[in-house]
Amino acid sequence: MLPGPRLWALALLGCTSIIPILIGPIIIGVLVDFGAFSDRDAGLTAGYGAIGSVVVALVCALNMHRLPLRKLAVWGVCLAAAAHLAAAFAYESHGIFYVCRTAGSIGDGAVYASVMSAFARQSQSERCYGMFMMLQFGLAAVGLWGLPTLLPDMNVTQMYLGFFALNLASLALLHFLPADAARAAGVSIRGEEWRLLLAVPALGGLAALFFFEGSNVGTDAYMERIAVFAGYSDAQIGTVLGIASLLGVPAAFAILFVSSRFGHSPPVFVGIAVGVVSLTGLMRADSYSTFFVWTCVHSASWAFTTPYMQSILADMDPGGAVVTAGGIASGAGSGAGPSAMAMLVSADDYSGVLSIGIAAYTLAAAAIALAVVLGMRRGMRQV
Repeated sequence: MLPGPRLWALALLGCTSIIPILIGPIIIGVLVDFGAFSDRDAGLTAGYGAIGSVVVALVCALNMHRLPLRKLAVWGVCLAAAAHLAAAFAYESHGIFYVCRTAGSIGDGAVYASVMSAFARQSQSERCYGMFMMLQFGLAAVGLWGLPTLLPDMNVTQMYLGFFALNLASLALLHFLPADAARAAGVSIRGEEWRLLLAVPALGGLAALFFFEGSNVGTDAYMERIAVFAGYSDAQIGTVLGIASLLGVPAAFAILFVSSRFGHSPPVFVGIAVGVVSLTGLMRADSYSTFFVWTCVHSASWAFTTPYMQSILADMDPGGAVVTAGGIASGAGSGAGPSAMAMLVSADDYSGVLSIGIAAYTLAAAAIALAVVLGMRRGMRQV
């Protein structure tokens, strides 16, 4: 049985809050081509966005049980809309633009936290997170292909006015969020937020997400360079990266049918194992066909495994504090992974990238095992 319209609407609302992340390369390209930004200055927009996301995730995680989700999202949408409207006309002043970008990410982060917390209250949270992941991969693929194709001359003002319009449209989805905070709604609460976040199972789960995202994002960041070094053409590289991204959609969609019949942790271990095999395969790939296959397998394992990891965090606290803090772990891993891999990149060798990716996967598996074993002793909802 597929999730109902309300949950699909919430997943779509969550996607509207991370559109600037899903089409990040487009934003950088527009800022450089039409906004007179240097590559470095354009790249900083992602950094300031990450700062805002981490700040709001931390604040929300420490207060998640007492925050009315609908009001939190209303506040977030209004702040993001105001920030995007200002950014559309203030981008020539980089300082003001970065302030707008940070404020926009805080607003979007509040909406994202509301959606993640609402999903944590569901008995089959893995299906909600799987549906959310499926829409993310699908919208990213459509956006990264469609915007350059259909709107090749889109400038900075038009782009941020588009984000502003998207914020306004998302207001229609806010009524699908629960109106009450977790405590007021009678959600099972196992302790104060900070106690839950500092418990070993939660720290283990957050560490697992950190290493997992570090491996995936880092490898993904260098995948194009690995392909170039292997001697593949631009057309071949574009084809494999595009198809690999699209395969994330059916991989995440499969969760709607697998659901929790095997629990939440077994699919994570299987997904990590498949990820290790895919990176090992990429290290040994000696033809375009093998590179194509293992890149697609890597993308599919990423899309399939992440929702189950988020569900494990939700199992630790149905009130949503731990899974909201997962946004911090994920963001930190997304920054640390490429940085660590960059240290082992040389002019003629990218094997260090894949080696770090495998090591990070191994650490993620160890951390999630610790989280699950100790979580079982504390009465986690699923294992």
